[in-house]
Amino acid sequence: MSKIRAQSIPALESQLDPPPLSVSELYHENTKLHPLTIQQMLPVSDFSAADLQAMSRAHKQYPNLPRVKLPAIESIPQNNRTFDEVISSRRSLRDFADLDIDLNELSKILHQTYGITGEIPGKNGSRLDVRSAPSAGALYPAEIYIAVRKVTGVEPGIYHYNVPNHELELLIQGDLTEKMQEVCAGQEYVRRASVVVLISGVLERTKLKYGERGYRYVLLDIGHLGQNLYLSCASMGLAVMTTCAFFDDEVNKLLRIDGVNETAMYVAFIGKRQP
Repeated sequence: MSKIRAQSIPALESQLDPPPLSVSELYHENTKLHPLTIQQMLPVSDFSAADLQAMSRAHKQYPNLPRVKLPAIESIPQNNRTFDEVISSRRSLRDFADLDIDLNELSKILHQTYGITGEIPGKNGSRLDVRSAPSAGALYPAEIYIAVRKVTGVEPGIYHYNVPNHELELLIQGDLTEKMQEVCAGQEYVRRASVVVLISGVLERTKLKYGERGYRYVLLDIGHLGQNLYLSCASMGLAVMTTCAFFDDEVNKLLRIDGVNETAMYVAFIGKRQP
């Protein structure tokens, strides 16, 4: 009696022949740095002092919109938690209490996440602003938008964080909870979080200096500020979680950005913890 040999098919093996083209692999391979090609990959090898000054101040502003002045960082009382305590308590927390956060708390979160913390000398006598998060070439490609639902002293709406003035600029007035849940892929956290943070990347800010590889740097930069966001909230005992579950084009449309030169890349929910 002959034996029948069973055939085993790996669970994750592609059943397509040939396997589908991987866009991410193509991009990754074509943006690798090599000693012999590094100069060809960078669009510009040298910048004038004026170029560097302009780059360091490439933050977005809406000068004609209503604005909310955030409390100065120096006026906000410091908490007594040590860095060790903050690091050990950092968690993604999804149980938000349906309560207001304080304007002082929002001010500190934004400044500690991506605010200007000083300046350093640049090339040919220029001065470069530096922020609380590291950035490739000090180019700071991220922009921060805040969908306010419950913040003491701030009307509901979507605001842009004006970095140099430490202000909120009102883009859309009113409670947009329903719309925010829709663009955030139906996530229910929108209905309890005090604010939704929408982070975009202005790609050309970084690609101007670093070419196509600059897209990698934009993602890294946003990751850096995301950790700052977590640590700032943890230091104040607030709940925070981040997500990439959002409909890109819908968020871009809501923020009135083109989705090409500037595009949504990250979302966070912040609020009071459940007791």
